[in-house]
Parts: sequence; structure tokens; C-alpha cells
Amino acid sequence: MHEYTQDAMTYVRSYGRPDLFITFTCNPKWEEITTVLSGGQTSVHRHDVVARVFRQKLITLMDFIVKLRVFGETRCWMYSVEWQKRGLPHAHILIWLVHKITPDVIDDIISAEIPNVDEDPILHQVVVKNMVHGPCGLINQHSPCMVDGKCTKKYPRQFVQDTVTGTDGYPIYRRRSTHDGGQSFVIKVRNNEVDVDNRWIVPYCPLLSKTFKAHINVECCNSVKSIKYICKYVNKGSDMAVFSLQNPNDEISHYQMARYISSNEAVWRILGFPIHQRYPTVVHLSVHLENGQRVYFNEANARERAVTPPATTLTAFFELCANDPFAKTLLYSQVPSYYTWIPTSKKFQRRKQGKPVEGWPNVYSTDALGRIYSVHPQNFECFYLRLLLVNVYGPISFEHLRTVDGEICSSYREACHKRNLLENDSHWETTLSDSSIGNNPCQIRTLFAIILVSCSPTSPRDLWNKFKDSMTEDILNRERTIRDDATLEYSEEMYNEALIRLEDKCLEIQNKTLIQVGMISPIRSEENVGDIDLRREVTYDVRQLKTFLADKIPLLMPEQKSVYNIVLEAIENQSGGLYFIDAPGGTGKTFLISLILAKVRSDGNRYCSNPFGRRKDSTFCF
Repeated sequence: MHEYTQDAMTYVRSYGRPDLFITFTCNPKWEEITTVLSGGQTSVHRHDVVARVFRQKLITLMDFIVKLRVFGETRCWMYSVEWQKRGLPHAHILIWLVHKITPDVIDDIISAEIPNVDEDPILHQVVVKNMVHGPCGLINQHSPCMVDGKCTKKYPRQFVQDTVTGTDGYPIYRRRSTHDGGQSFVIKVRNNEVDVDNRWIVPYCPLLSKTFKAHINVECCNSVKSIKYICKYVNKGSDMAVFSLQNPNDEISHYQMARYISSNEAVWRILGFPIHQRYPTVVHLSVHLENGQRVYFNEANARERAVTPPATTLTAFFELCANDPFAKTLLYSQVPSYYTWIPTSKKFQRRKQGKPVEGWPNVYSTDALGRIYSVHPQNFECFYLRLLLVNVYGPISFEHLRTVDGEICSSYREACHKRNLLENDSHWETTLSDSSIGNNPCQIRTLFAIILVSCSPTSPRDLWNKFKDSMTEDILNRERTIRDDATLEYSEEMYNEALIRLEDKCLEIQNKTLIQVGMISPIRSEENVGDIDLRREVTYDVRQLKTFLADKIPLLMPEQKSVYNIVLEAIENQSGGLYFIDAPGGTGKTFLISLILAKVRSDGNRYCSNPFGRRKDSTFCF
């Protein structure tokens, strides 16, 4: 579902906001369903019929919109099918049009009013039966949309004389009162007659409603504010059910989450109907560091895969740019528009159909779009590699991406900096400069560590070189006191000690070394390397660990208890060993390992020959 959402945002990046957001709901009273039911049956007895009919109706609706162009020429579209708790399917549809819908034509496409029964009795009947919300509120406090005494759908809406732009990304549609020419009708709610006017009507397209005789909510997207929410909502996936099993000793199944699948959804999946469809295609493009791609192998081909790993879309792109002059004019994300990815041969091949590209014989363009996988900014070098791929045309290798003005940079980060793709560090310089005036060196190092691991400065080494004296001042003062020499100046050994303390702080904050955040690595002695781990191993509260063991050991399941005893017996006998625990997620592996570690740490002197809870001749890997 996350992939689908990212693909939808690719459409937004290429074509802007979608124009229409349509929700098409199955009508169990469709003639195609009721005519095939046997005596006494309703739609809930024949989910196969409901699924097949809705599938055909959905295909017809998309053809109505895309091929017959009832709203104009369509640029791209996507939909996802979901199911209500009662089992009826509905589809969320996004439509991008070539010619955007302007505010002055919204009333010609979408209505939120009751049709005049004399002018169009068929449409009036469809709207009355399918497009009325509730009524809820004071009229019906038990309506499903009511939460804390308020309607979650914000009904009833206010009367509006003309359609205006809303504040939430949707227009405020025209809803005239009966005094201004609006219509109303009477329905029964809990044995009471209620007068329903335009305030209760769900926005609809008269043409679609009259054609398909169903609940079809049509919304015009007039702002980018709602786009990300819509794209996520369309692809949010199945409902979830949370439940617990009442067995106090079953830690594994004590609390679980599961998908809710109705009978109609089960039938839909059994029949193999698609749940998500879109046009045009979005080709996913990999991004990885050199020799950092995934390689799948077995015992027979391990050596071959290690020597010649299969190509990825990225390495194939480099090869394409080296051999095809037209490809050198493209960005990585533009390649799928002109080339087809062949999974079997792991190569890009020129498209043989589409719109000819002027000036390039045998080159055709299509509507296909490329999407480079996103990379978390904390994965620094890969993140900067992706940034280069987004901006550099026709690279032929990883080294080529790092080359700027004929000079090969030591990192992708440096290459981005030289290409002016990153912001400068002036604001971080100001921050550290202000801190240097009023804070002690330890506080400055802490601030710099937070900037390094959380804010990704462009040139962290330049910042270090500029403020390293301020971060090392306490070490200099200590050495001056020890040596009784007030003329002592900064040395490389002092800077190295400050780097060690800075790295310790980075490891404490986010478990990252200085190399991982773009800094130089300090020189550590063998005893100093493991200081953090060693200190952590001797700072446990033994009393708290023993209380934890007393409470949790009785909760172990028989299989967990067996593993617990085997591992502790190996430690007790000093036999060592390598143990691998393999089980499905949620079956209590972490719980078991926590107990084993708590036991070892609480009895460290008993089990271990050194004060830090480790034996050199034993290996335990989980």
C-alpha cells in the first residue's frame, strides 16, 4: 500500500493534483443482481454475484470516464477497491484530466442539490435513495457517523447560494434553501417524518448517478492541500481488527492484530479480480551504493553470483548511458518513458511504439513514468547518491556521479556540495558560534553531536575545523594544569581526545560513529574502543533484573522454557556454542532473549571469568 501511495505521488509530481476524487459504491438492488437471485435469497447470500456485477460495473464506469471522456480527455487514473463491514465493495478513484476543471464549470459537473422531480424524475429517485447522508445529529443520535454527539462527516452542511473555494482542499458546493429555489422531500427516520433538504445531500455527478443508479460521491480537488491525504486514503488497505486471547500464560498470543476480510472480499480474491489498478504504469527504479545491490543465490550458484552479480535498473542505466547517445540526455527517472525494462535480461530496451521523438530516429516516448525508491536521509551516502541521480544527466558509472569539473570527489556528499545541491551551513555556523560564547566545551560537543546525527550538515568537517578549539578547550586546560604549563597549545592528541568524546556522544544519541555522519574518525586505543560497551555491561541494576526474572520466568511457554534451559546450561558448563533462534514474528523471541540476558547479567560473576559478563571461549548469537 505504501508503494501504491508513492506511485500516486509520482502522478502528482508529473501532472499536478488530481481533478476528481470519486467513490463508487455497490448497489445491492441493481437489476443485474436481483434478477439472478433464487426465491428467498438476498444479496448477502450470493457474494459471488455481487462481486462479479460490481467488477463489471466498475470496468464500465472507468470506460465511461476514460474512453468516452465524459469529463474530458484523461491523462492518468488509479483506483483501489475496499469493502464495508457489511460486505459491499466500493472503489476509490482518482482522475487526472488533461484540461483542469476550472471553478466556473464545477456546477456543470458536480451537484449537491436535490433534483426537481418534475424535470428529471429518474435522477430525483436515484438521489433520494442513494445520495442522502443520514439524517444524523439531533434527528438520529444512533447514526454510525456520530462520535461524541457530532457527525464525523460534518453534516448537515450550510446553505450556500454559489459554489466557493473551501479551506480543506474541497469546494463548498452550492446548496440552496427552499426559499431560494432548492428542493426538499420527506423521509421516515425511526417512525418520525423528517424534512430533508440540500444540506443532507452528498456531492454527486448527475450523469454518473443517473447512468449507474448507485451511490457515487464525486469531489473536485481544487487544492494541493488534500492530495497527500487522498492518495493515502485511496491506498490505505483493508480494515484491521484488534483482539486478545484470554490466556494469561500465553505471552505469544496475548495481544494480536489481524486484517478484517469480509465474505465478499474473500470471493473477490478467489475470483482473482484486481484490487488496485492504474494508468500509466510506474516503473520502480532501484538506488544503491556501488556493490550494494541485493543478490539472491543458492548453494549451486553462490560463486557465480559473487563474481558477476545480476544487473539492477541502476547498473543497467549506467550501461545504457555508456552505449546509447540518446540515454545520455536523460535523467534516471526519465528512462522508463523511452525504454522498457526487460526483467529476464536485466537490460533497458528502446520502446518500439509510442510518439516519435523529434531529431532521434527509432526513439519513441510513452506515458510510462519512473520512480526512484526513496532513501532515508540518515542513510547518508545512499541519500546523496539518489540526489545526484535526480539531477545528473546520463551518468555512466558510480565514479562518474562523484566527478565534478574533472575532479573525483571522495564521497557523494562532497559531489552534491560542489554541485550546489545542498544548503550551506551558515545557520549551523551561527548556532555553534553562539554556543561557543556562553557554553562550556562539553555542552558544545553535545550540541555538535546532535547536529551531526539529526540535521545532516553539508560540510561537517569544515564545522569541526572551525570550532574544534572551542570543543577542546577543557582538555587543553586539564593538560595545562597537569603539566603546570600555561603556555601549552592545542595538539593533535587533544583534538583526537575531543573527537573520541564527540563520537561517544553520537553513539549514545543515535548509535552512529563519526565516519557514518561524514566526520573524520578518531584514533582509539584497543582499551578505549570498547569503553561504551564495557560501561554499559556493568551499569545494570541487579536487584531490578532479579525482580524482572521472578515476574517473567513463570510466563515462559514450554518451547521457550526449553531454549532458556539449554542456553543457560551451556553457559553454566562453559561449553560455549552458537545458537540460532528462528520463529515467526510475534512468537516471543525478544521476550525469551531478554530473559536470558537478564539472567546472565544478574549473575555475571557466576557465569563469567571477566568482570564485563563475557567469556572469550563462548559465542551466543540471536
